[in-house]
This record gives sequence, structure tokens and C-alpha cells, in this order.
Amino acid sequence: MIRKIFILLLITLQLFAFECYSILTETGFFTPVYPYNFRDYYSFLEPQCNLLQDKIIWDSNLSYVGCFRTFKDANETLHTLNFNFKNPKIIKHKFSFKDQYVIFPKYSSVKRKNINVILNEYKPDSLLKKFPSNFYGDGIEFINIEHLTLMPTINIYEFYKFYKKHNFSTKVLVLYNGVYSIDYLYKKINNPNIIERVNKNTYIIKYPIYISPTASLIIKNKTILLETKPKPIFIMYHGKIYAYNSKFITWDIKDNTFAKREYIPESELLLIGKQTPRPYFLGFSNSKTYFVNNVFKGLGFHSTTATFGIAMVVYPNDLIINKYSLFSYLNKSGRPHGYYIGNTMYKNIMGFYCSSAGKSVIAGNLMYDNIIYDIDPHDYSKNLIIARNITANAKHAHGIVISRGVDNTIIAQNISFNNHSAGIMLDRSSSRNLIYDNLSALNGYMGISIQESDNNLISSNLLLGNKIDGIIIRNSLRNEIENNIIEYNLKNGIEVLTKNINYIIYRNFLRDPYHKATSVIIKNNKIKNNMFYNITTKNNPAIYLEKNELKNKYYPNFGGELNIFTPKITQNNGRFKLYGIGNPYLPLSSDFIKLSTNALKTAIKIYIDASCNNDDVSYLLSKIYIDRLKNKELATANYIRGISLLHSKDMYSYGFYLLTYAKNKKEEINAISYIIQSVVFGNESALRDLVLIRFIKNINKNDIDKAFQLVINRLKNYKLVDNDKYNVSCKITSRKKALIESNLKKFLFKYNHSNAKDFYDYSLAYFQKYNIFTPITIKKINHIFYLANIGKIKYYRYLRKKEKEINSNTDCKKMYAKLQRVSNTLNTYYKLNKKALIKQFDKYLNQYLDLINKFRFKKVNKEFIYKLMEQK
Repeated sequence: MIRKIFILLLITLQLFAFECYSILTETGFFTPVYPYNFRDYYSFLEPQCNLLQDKIIWDSNLSYVGCFRTFKDANETLHTLNFNFKNPKIIKHKFSFKDQYVIFPKYSSVKRKNINVILNEYKPDSLLKKFPSNFYGDGIEFINIEHLTLMPTINIYEFYKFYKKHNFSTKVLVLYNGVYSIDYLYKKINNPNIIERVNKNTYIIKYPIYISPTASLIIKNKTILLETKPKPIFIMYHGKIYAYNSKFITWDIKDNTFAKREYIPESELLLIGKQTPRPYFLGFSNSKTYFVNNVFKGLGFHSTTATFGIAMVVYPNDLIINKYSLFSYLNKSGRPHGYYIGNTMYKNIMGFYCSSAGKSVIAGNLMYDNIIYDIDPHDYSKNLIIARNITANAKHAHGIVISRGVDNTIIAQNISFNNHSAGIMLDRSSSRNLIYDNLSALNGYMGISIQESDNNLISSNLLLGNKIDGIIIRNSLRNEIENNIIEYNLKNGIEVLTKNINYIIYRNFLRDPYHKATSVIIKNNKIKNNMFYNITTKNNPAIYLEKNELKNKYYPNFGGELNIFTPKITQNNGRFKLYGIGNPYLPLSSDFIKLSTNALKTAIKIYIDASCNNDDVSYLLSKIYIDRLKNKELATANYIRGISLLHSKDMYSYGFYLLTYAKNKKEEINAISYIIQSVVFGNESALRDLVLIRFIKNINKNDIDKAFQLVINRLKNYKLVDNDKYNVSCKITSRKKALIESNLKKFLFKYNHSNAKDFYDYSLAYFQKYNIFTPITIKKINHIFYLANIGKIKYYRYLRKKEKEINSNTDCKKMYAKLQRVSNTLNTYYKLNKKALIKQFDKYLNQYLDLINKFRFKKVNKEFIYKLMEQK
């Protein structure tokens, strides 16, 4: 109950309505803003159909300018801003996301960077120097998958279910305390049912592999066949993996051939739980990946996070089922990093995926014929370099997409073509990114698509022959388009719009909010020979134009709402500023609900007072202190407060907290003692972690027994912690002393009658009986699958319902038929003129291939590009 109230308080404090001062002004023809009645201006041109329209209609022709803390700030802006205010008033009002504001075009803060200098340290030869050459270690064990708490339960469940259904072994090969090559492993294991040697350089891996934080796996100049049929395996790691000049191919053991992918209907492709597991590589928190000049074929299947082929991820809390486990501890250890240089990735579910990754480089890769995306960084990954890759023929969506808070990324000098949707896309609040000098051509949708993402620079790109627009900007502020060549696109050169997307019912708008406002700077571009308009706008975006070279064959240069201003633009030699209408304020994602300093102090005081009588509070406060305030002192004090209340979760968490910062063996043993102490107070599941802890720290059974003795001595003296520095607010009363004595006696009775030689053996007996896939766990997993699927299923139903409504409405039917005719005409034109479009593409191809091949040992030639181009 306290946890729920606490979360509610956080949300309430974050989302309360505040007051501010704004300038209220009339907008219309006499201010440089779209006329209010613009919708009616075009109404006679086409039949009206509300079912097909996504226009945003604002309440009136009155709009706010700014949202200021003081009257003085608003008044100063009123008298200094270069804007034709009409009947302005300064109003104090309660802010609402429904208010309409004047939107100003503004330059991006992103600057160009020297790509050559940035990439210089990531050339293949430089990275190969980091590969280990000495191999050692005996940390090779086989652990049942149902006992492992080192990996995410939700990921390994589908493998476990498949293994049990078909009576396969559920053992996983665990590597720790060593550096292992595939040859070294083969000799050590010496069992062809686990790793089979086909010839000197070819191996079949038949068991799943987990690489612990204390281990590295190196594979050089090999062909690795990953068993897929009849038994799919995986390679997951918190440690390091190095691969060079090797092939990784999903393999059908029975037929001795590449394992073909099962047929999945289009309507089920993105649903979870519908596909048979297939092998994939997955690096977790703090892992390191070095993949140089390899081939990856047929990997991955669509399921929960990062099952897609080649991936690295920090797991979101809502997908961690067993929150009190070694995996939860490891998941906080830092962002994963990877270097994917000069590889070929094809026929995978995705070429590359990451979530919450740190600085990583994806360069010189050839990615094609992947099922959904070729490159898909996601969920708050930062400081990525995606450069000099070829991304082609993504079957379901985009060549390159970054989505949900992927910031400070460079997307440069890539060739992205013939993909189902966009060549390059930014989505869901991805900001401060540089899209520079890419060749994006002949894609099914746009060359570059910016959706719900602010403050990005699109510079010096070539956008040719895409089936819809060269560039589209939607619900995004402060984006800048400069020095691009945008030609022969089958609809518009640049389309800028604000759009209501609330109908996308599978989208979680608490996690991914958006503002109904758009602004863009467009300057120094060559925009020519696009089929419709060179630049078009919709739903009142703000736009600034300067020094663009425009030429069109069939339609005017300016379309949509911008068309009416053509005389003004011409009169000013193409230099033109138009303010927009919208609400520029972005609701905060539920992933980042934060408290102000004062509100935080108040909340802390309330919960400190409450914590002496309620569960979980100290643990929650400690998480705030660690995750939000980075304050170890306060975190320690609150863990100890929880421990003084005999909360086993706090003892357990405090143990891992101490283990994180332990500098020597003595401190590690002390940390483990608190994990053991949580067992005494009822947290038996910690016993499984005590068996596995040797995989992540240099801990042996003697160390665990020493820690056990520390606990016994501590509790016999009625102490709960050995840290005298902190005075706990909840005193050790006589009642608590009785409870300490009672818990210790009960535990020792159980322990002494277990016939265990020592505490480690006692833990081992529990470990061997425990199965992480309890009925409750399986129920939770199935519920997560259900939640992930239901939105998409409802959306498909919504589309079918919409189609029926359109067909039953005369105006809508006409309008829809007109849109279909246009679409069919464009498709016909595309087919007839594809050779001519390829010729335009060909003009620039050599210069990009030269750059890409500098990061590849196996070069890509134009003939291969043309073969890919011929595919649908």
C-alpha cells in the first residue's frame, strides 16, 4: 500500500497544473501566422471525410506567446520580440497542454562534427589490437536454466518452455574466471554433444552459453554453426565477447543446412509468443562486444526485449520478473558498450538492436534482408556512432531507426536504400542527433523521417527517389534541414506537419508523450524534380526558409498551407519566416518522473516518519538516494533503517549495495554476510544467489562460510549491522531482540537438522531444488506478453473497423478511392522509372562505397548493390 501511495505522490507532484504569465494575442493574416480559417479555405477542393482527416483544430484565433514565471519577463518579451502582436494582453493563467501557442522557428543546437577524426580510432586494425591472445581458466560449468538467476527470466522462459516440451536438456554452459577461445573450450569440454568439431575451423555449438562478468570468449577465423533445429541455443553475456573474421549461422542439425525461418503471417510478426526461439547474441549491463568482419545469418526471433539477433541491453524494471536476484544486481552495473565494425548481417529479425547502451560504434557493416529493421538503437541509448553502413531491404520497416530518448547520436555517411519504410528515422523524443552526409534512396516511405523528436540537425544528405517524401518532420520542434540534395522523390521534397496521433492505440503515451507542435529551419538545400511539392506544410507548423534552390516539373514549389504565401516567398527571394500554432510543451515521460528538491525533501520526511511501521519504505528511499541523488551516505542510512525493522529485503539489497563498492576480500565477505542474514529472516531465495555468486566475484565456499559466522556472531549479540557510524531512527527494542533471537533459533534448528556439511552445502541443497519458473512467475510473464500484444491486436481491429466505416460513407469512399488511384499511379511511375532513378543513385554510389570499404576487410562492390536493388 505504501509503495502505491509513494508512486502516486511522485506522479501527482510531477503533473500538477501550474500558473504562468503569457502574452495573449490574436493570430491570422495580420500576424505572420497561418490564418485561423485556413481549413475552410481548402474545403471546396475535395470532399470532406472526417474518417480520413487528421487535422488539428484549435479553439480560436487567440494564441499564447511563452509561459513566463513573472509578469516582468512576459512584459519584457512583449516589447522586445520582433513579432506583430495584435491586441496583446499579458495573462496569468493555469497552464494546460490543450492551450494553443505561437510557435517560433528556431535553429538546432547540434553542430557538424569531423566524422573522419571521430572514426579514426575504430578502424578494424585498431580494434583487433584489443583482442586477447592468451587463453586460460577452468571456470566452465553446466547449470540448469531453471536455476540461473544471472539472466533475465523473461528471456530464457521461452527457451525453457521449448526444452521441457521436447524433453531437451535444460543445461547452460556457464563461463567464468578466464579467457576462453572456442578451440580452448572444445578441448576442455571434450564432448561433441556440447561443442562438435566438424573440421579445423568449423564448430557446432549445441548448448546455450552464458559468459559471466569475469569471463571473455574469443572467436577468430572460424565458422560457428549455432544449433537452431531441433534445439535452439543462445549466447548471452555480462562479460566480454570478441569475434573476428568468423561466420555465425543458424543451423539445422538434422538436415545439415542453414535453418530456414518458419512462416509467420504479417499480422502476427510483431506479436510476442508466436515464434519458435532461435539463437541470438545478447550483451547485458557492463558487457563489452567486439565484432569485427564477421557474418551473422538467420539470428533472432520476435519476442521480449533484445531477442532479435545481435543486441545489447540494460533491462527496464517492468520486464524484470525476479527483482531480488543476481540479475537485478548485475543489471545496475553500467551501460553495455559495443564495437560492430565491418560485419555482414542478413536474414536476422533485426541487424542490430540496443537499449540503454553507452557509447558504441556501428560502422562499415552490410545489413540486408533483415525481417524488421537493419539498425535499431532504442530506449535511452546515448552517444552512438552509426556511420558508413549499408542498410538495405529491411522487409517490414526502416533501414536505420533510433527510438525513445536516443540522444547525441551521429548517423553519418550511410547508404540506406530499398527498405520497406524509411531509410533513416528518428522517433519518440530522440534529440540532439546529427544526421549527416547519408545517401538515402529508393525507400518505400521517406528518405529521412523525424517523428516526435526535437532539436536535430539534418545536414548534407542525398535523398533520392524515395516513394513518399525526401524528408518529413512531424510533431517535432527545433529541427534544422541544411545543405541537402533532395530530388526525384515520388511525393514531396520536404513535408512539415503537426498531426494528432492519438489513434495509435498500441502506443503508450505515458511513456512516449508528444507535443502537437512543429518547427523547422530549411536553408541552403537543393530541392528539385520531386513529383508533388518541393516543400509542403500541414496543420500550422512554424517554418523558416532561406537560400534554397528549388525547381519543379509538375506542381508548384510550395504546397499545403504554405502555398498561399508563394508570392511573399518569391518577393523576398526565398527568404521567409512563418510562425505556427501548437502547444510546444512536452509532458514528461513516465520513465523520468522526478521531484523538485523541496517536494523530494517533503516526501522523504513523510516516509522516514512512516518507515518505522511500514514495509518497503527504506528500500524505496535508498533507491531514490542512489538513483536520483547519487548520495551513498543517505542510501546507507536508509538501508540500515530498514534492517533495524528486520526487513529481509533491505538486508539482501544492502549486501549487494556493499558488494558493488567492496575493494577487497574482507569487504566482500562482509557484504555477503548481509545477504545470508536476509536468509535468516525469511528470504530463502537468496540461497540460490549464494551458490551462483562465484560466477560474478572471486568468492569461494570458504568465504561464504566465513560470512555465515559473521552473521551468527552479529545476531547472537542482538546486532543487525556492524556499522556503528549510523544511528538508526528505529531502535532495537526488547521486542525486536526477542524477534532476532526467535528467527535465529528457528533458522539454526532448520540448518542443524539439514545434515549439510557447511552453509555453502546448505545453500546448494536449496539451489538444486529451486525452479525460477514458479506458477506465479509464469503468470507474470504471460501477463507481460498479453500487455505487449493486446495494443497491437486492438490496433489491427481498429484499422479493420475504420475500413468498414470508410466503405459505408460515400464521401469517404470517394476520397479513399482517389488516394488509392494516386498511390497506384505513383507505384506505376516508380516501376517505369526505376532505372532512371537508379542512375541518379549511381552518380553518388562510388564515393560512399569508398568510405564504407575502409572499415571492411571484405569489400562491397557496385554489382552487389545492384543485386539488392533489384529485390522488391
